Amino acid sequence: MFDNLERREKGKIAEFHVISKLIASDLDLYVPVVDRGIDCVVRMEKPGKPASYYDLQIKSARYNNVSIRGSKKIIKYIDERKPENYFLVIAIRKNGEYKHIIYLTAEQIRGHVYRTKKEEVDINISAEQRDLLIKSQSLDTLIGTLKDTS
Repeated sequence: MFDNLERREKGKIAEFHVISKLIASDLDLYVPVVDRGIDCVVRMEKPGKPASYYDLQIKSARYNNVSIRGSKKIIKYIDERKPENYFLVIAIRKNGEYKHIIYLTAEQIRGHVYRTKKEEVDINISAEQRDLLIKSQSLDTLIGTLKDTS
């Protein structure tokens, strides 16, 4: 299914896949009109308190090689804005389907940064780390965490 698609097309499919799951989870969700490093914002209300906002950047990766290439903008966003409520959500493809969705916090992202010889910045997750994240940091876990904070 994904073999003939460009990288941007795969990314957009991943965004819609994750966003549809967030909508199905009854979250208050906003999608920016202009892409400036955030693919969607989740708004959580707590009675008697101001709403909390969570920024989600959504990416697509293959199961065998969870690597987000060209991640310089993500790292720049984190370094410049130092967001407290930022999550990198990664939809993982296996055999033409999104089998898993995991997430990393801004702090965790820094631990997976890889700088190439050509001064590119990638985010790489080893197979062992991928398997741990699938068990402990799935999209369902993130949704539960967000709902618990409200």
